[in-house]
This record gives sequence, C-alpha cells and structure tokens, in this order.
Amino acid sequence: MTTPSTPELIRAAGLRVTAPRRAVLDVLRSSAGHPDVEEITAVVRLRIGRVSHQTVYDVLAAFESADLVRCIDPTGSAAVRYEFQRHDNHHHLICRSCREIVDVPCSGDDVPCMHPPEDHGFAVELAEVVYWGQCVRCRDSHEDPVSPTVSL
Repeated sequence: MTTPSTPELIRAAGLRVTAPRRAVLDVLRSSAGHPDVEEITAVVRLRIGRVSHQTVYDVLAAFESADLVRCIDPTGSAAVRYEFQRHDNHHHLICRSCREIVDVPCSGDDVPCMHPPEDHGFAVELAEVVYWGQCVRCRDSHEDPVSPTVSL
C-alpha cells in the first residue's frame, strides 16, 4: 500500500491544489509535534516564500472542514494547535507548565473509545480526551504548573 502524496490528499478532499495548501499540509504531515499558526507560517515561508497569516488560517480552516487536519484547542492555551488528521483515534497529554502536547493512544479498540452514560439520541462518532499534568522535565525542574482558565 502506497502513501498518498500531498497533492493526492488535497484533491481527494475535493480541494484545489495550490502552493500554500501543499506547503501547509507538507508541514503538518512532517511535524512530530502540534504546531500553531505562527510555527506553520514560518516553515511555509521558508518553503515557498511570501505567504500571509490569513492565507495559512484560510488553508487550515479548509483542511479542517475537509477532515485533513485536526485542531487542538486546550483550555488556557494561548494558541490553537494543529496536527495532520491520521484517523487513529488518539488523545493528548498536555503539560500544565510548558504546554508540551503528546499523543497517546485510546485505551479502547472501538471508535469512539468512550461512550457517554446517556447519548440523548446522538450517534456518537468521536470522543476527545485531554489528560493534564506535568511532564517529567518540568517535574524535575520543579516548575509550578499553570492552571488553565475556563471562561463560561
């Protein structure tokens, strides 16, 4: 089985292949982390030259709508993070001190791996879980965790 190329993925999502779209998706496909728009824009500019933040935002919005990327917006974070959508049913560990995000597999085999006690007639398709704590590096350095702020 061959891995589809970036242009093939974009076309399969029903989108036109453009230089910014190709560059943004390449950045996310090759990223080991969860970059924010600033980080994505910086790498895209290195690859294709001049591109605006708005263009990157627009590309990410189109990709999120087309289910090519996954948006991660942890409570209390200054910036939304993105990752290539691998449809692998994983969750995230987030350090309260340094905000490092680590992928962790779901503990169940079924999708979704968790079910609410009452589904209210919904056909549940996805469960998102975020585990908060302190990473080893921050615990060892005795950094105080930052509590996420929740506004209602």
